[in-house]
Formats: sequence, C-alpha cells, structure tokens
Amino acid sequence: MRKVTNVIRPNYYVDRHGHDLFWQFEHGYYASIAAICFCYLNMLKYEKRAGRKTKDPSEDLKKARTYLDEYVKPLEKREKEEIHDQGLERVLDCSDLKKRKEAYLKRLDRIEEDIKSGRRML
Repeated sequence: MRKVTNVIRPNYYVDRHGHDLFWQFEHGYYASIAAICFCYLNMLKYEKRAGRKTKDPSEDLKKARTYLDEYVKPLEKREKEEIHDQGLERVLDCSDLKKRKEAYLKRLDRIEEDIKSGRRML
C-alpha cells in the first residue's frame, strides 16, 4: 500500500500547540470509538465520492487511503488499552440535546465573530 502524507493533515488543522485532530485521537483526547468511527466514515465518504466530485478520482482515493492509515492507529491503541472510551456516554446522550445544540450554535457564532474581528488566532 502506498503511504500518502499531508493529504488530510495540512497545517491549517494544527492547533496552537502543534497538534492536529489525529494526534488528539492517538493521545486519548476523545473516546476511542468516536475517533475510530470518524476515520472509518471518512474512508467510506472518499471512497464513494471518488470520480464523482471531479473526473480524476486520485485525490479522493489518496484521502481514503490516508484515512485508512489513521483508522488503524486508534484501533490498535484501543486494542492495547492505550486509549479509552471515557466520554462516549456524553457524546451519545440525548437527554439535554436541545440545550447542547443551542450552546454549540452559540459557540460557532462566537468563533465566527472572533475570527472576523481578529481576536482569534488561526
């Protein structure tokens, strides 16, 4: 299998500490099953999209391969119990969904305001 780098990990995904979402997945910042599913569903998305968004499927297939590589990492770490599923209950909890949705939409509005005003560093 060909190894493709920086296809889904460009610098604009890196936080101020130099870490991207995949680093956070690998270090247990999120429930492992959420990280595994994120990568798996993106693998499927790019597989299905190949040749549909553009005539050349190569970019989407590169992304699918890269997500496969990223999928394996948390899967293996979960198997070795190096990462956990703590917090998964909160992700799946619907008891206060309306409130959580409202809070998240406010958060997105705040982020947009901060970016437009220059208060938020990209």
